[in-house]
Amino acid sequence: MPLSRVSQSVQVGFAALRVNPLRTTLSALGVIIGVGAMVSVLSLSDGVENAVRTQLSKDGRLQSIGLVPITEDVVDAQRIPRTNPISFSAQDALELRNALDGTGDVFLTVAGPGLVTQIDARADAPRRAALITGSLANGGVELVLEEGRFFADLEVVSKSRVAVISRQLGDVAFGGQVSSKGLIGKSFRIQDSLFRVIGVWKPDSTPGLNGRTTLLRAYVPITAADAAIIRGQSSSSGRLMVKATRIEELPVMERRTESWLARRYGEWKKQVTISSYAEESAKVRDNMMLFKILMAAITGVSLVVGGVGIMNVLLASVTERTREIGVRKATGATNRDLLAQFLAESVAIAGLGSVLGTLLGIAVAAGVAAIMRAKTMAAVHAGFSAGTLMVAVAAPIVVGIAFGIYPALRAARLSPIEAIRHE
Repeated sequence: MPLSRVSQSVQVGFAALRVNPLRTTLSALGVIIGVGAMVSVLSLSDGVENAVRTQLSKDGRLQSIGLVPITEDVVDAQRIPRTNPISFSAQDALELRNALDGTGDVFLTVAGPGLVTQIDARADAPRRAALITGSLANGGVELVLEEGRFFADLEVVSKSRVAVISRQLGDVAFGGQVSSKGLIGKSFRIQDSLFRVIGVWKPDSTPGLNGRTTLLRAYVPITAADAAIIRGQSSSSGRLMVKATRIEELPVMERRTESWLARRYGEWKKQVTISSYAEESAKVRDNMMLFKILMAAITGVSLVVGGVGIMNVLLASVTERTREIGVRKATGATNRDLLAQFLAESVAIAGLGSVLGTLLGIAVAAGVAAIMRAKTMAAVHAGFSAGTLMVAVAAPIVVGIAFGIYPALRAARLSPIEAIRHE
């Protein structure tokens, strides 16, 4: 069918809608409510999903795997230290990061105890034990700094004696007389070496060790860790943590990590232990997907109801305009012309409902999210993902075509002679 005839049929359809704007608006009302409900629910589910993802990323466990060198063998129920266990290096971390190909990031750490004293303390002054973690420049991404910054790559390469400390360690090292801002630039002693404070993190963001909260902690460049950590500790061997960029990337990231270990160490399972929460992570991924599907299905019902409303209005319109249809067919309009005309009317009504419904859904979602934040501690904001907006655009068009096809076919199949004689 020529494009000009299609355009003419569409113009006739739109002209028919403008004749009775009240009926057009009322027929679109069901779609407005359906699309509004779908957009608001999907937007809120996007917001809840973003909040969950933020929490998961902050916690880190469900989208991370740990690579720990095996330093002991168990023989006859006795732990025998290995003479030459592997210890991951910065070069290993760089190679693994390249092998992941964007699916995750790599964090190299070496942890152990260190003894802290004030810089001007007496020789017999008591020392306090702190957990010292040597890391690469990205090793502190989980920390919420109250003041200062984390150390940079250049400071790692140059083995700078700098430290990012907990607020509690600052109180111990400087007698609790200095504010967090005032700690920046001050020096204190770990073992026999001086370290300069460049960052202080909030007490409530202090990361735990194996789930336990450790108050006295410090991060130092991994290249300067030997000067801060007491030697001879089994916990001071280098270890890697690999964190997926998104929780969905965890399986791929885990496979690539195992492939890298096989290339690097051969029989790596005898030398490295991998720990992860793969099963728990899979359950979280499945639950988030099920939640979105459930919400879309529930709100989709209201959109179907709106489609039924469009079909009823168009069927009534076909009955009222039977003579007009007969005249059009008698003057040369084909079945395809009439099909295009009534489908254009249906899609136009659905499109109007889509625009107004989307605006309504956005407003409702923003309002409900504000109430949720006010009534709870959850940091939920209305989210508008590309998928949600795509559903808001595509669903009404599908509904318009699906529920407009029957009235359009009914109009197209009318006999021109019988249609003209219709009263």
